[in-house]
Parts: sequence; C-alpha cells; structure tokens
Amino acid sequence: MLSWLRKLFATGAPDLSRAPDEPVPTERQSDTRPPDSQPWIGVDLDGTLAEATPWKGMSHIGPPVPLMLRRVRLWLEKGARVKIVTARAGDPEGLKATQAWLKANGLPDLEVTDRKDFGMIELWDDRAIQVVQNTGMCFLGTSVFARPKAPILPEEAANRTFIHVDGGPKSP
Repeated sequence: MLSWLRKLFATGAPDLSRAPDEPVPTERQSDTRPPDSQPWIGVDLDGTLAEATPWKGMSHIGPPVPLMLRRVRLWLEKGARVKIVTARAGDPEGLKATQAWLKANGLPDLEVTDRKDFGMIELWDDRAIQVVQNTGMCFLGTSVFARPKAPILPEEAANRTFIHVDGGPKSP
C-alpha cells in the first residue's frame, strides 16, 4: 500500500488500475440489531449512485456516478447485500423508474426501499452527517462540504462537542 501511495503522489498520472482493494463494509456491533435481521449496505440514488440533475419528473434519473457504480458492483461480487435507499421508492412511478435505471446500468434486481431497518449496517448518501454512536457528537471535517446544512449548537460551532476527522475532539 505504501508503494501505491508513493506512486499516487509522484509526478505524472497515478496508475489507478493497481489501487488496493476497497474493503466491503461490515457490521460494527451486530448485537445492537435483532438476530433475525440480515445485514445490508444502503446506497442512496440521486447524488450518490446517480448524478443529481435538475428535476424533470419522477421517472428521470441522472447518469451513473462511475466510482459508486464500481463500488456497488464490487460489494455484490464479494457477496454483500445492497439495497438502494431513495425517496423515489415511496411512489410507484419512482420505484419503477429506479428499477429500470438499475437494469439499464448493469446492476441486478436490487431491493429498492425508502426505509431503514435494523439490518442496515451503513448508508452511503450525499446528504448524511455521521454521528458518533451514543454521544450525539457529529463527525465534521475541515472542509465546508463536511458541515451540516441544518443549524448546529453554538458549542459545536465553537469546536467543543464534535470530532474533527483530522485529529479527534477539539478542546475549548
């Protein structure tokens, strides 16, 4: 892996065909879900698996995001269970359009839902903000893109109760 990183930061174009395998997400705490629920990875559609495009109706879905498409295919090849999580699933036209989009983009007949359940181990979504389990603290990176759009508490804005991805909790 170190040699791959050296090549990545070396001058010239990196050889991404030799990138290390991306791991398949696994459960962090299986004892927090009912034993009869099957683990699965949730993948948002618009803005994550498909490009977010201007609204043209329930049946219009943007082109695929190549990296996410490859990632989902890899997870499926490795035996992971993947569900598409989209608000479109709550509408018959949206559900049909999503299933057609998946087929047109070479994905199998994946379950499409608009709901989480106890089996979901991860959600890949362009709108999600991750919260540290049992603390209420959110992970916030140094990038403006990692900040939530919803208001956060004044003490969070003062870097007192959230975890920066660049080094852990910040003290006041």
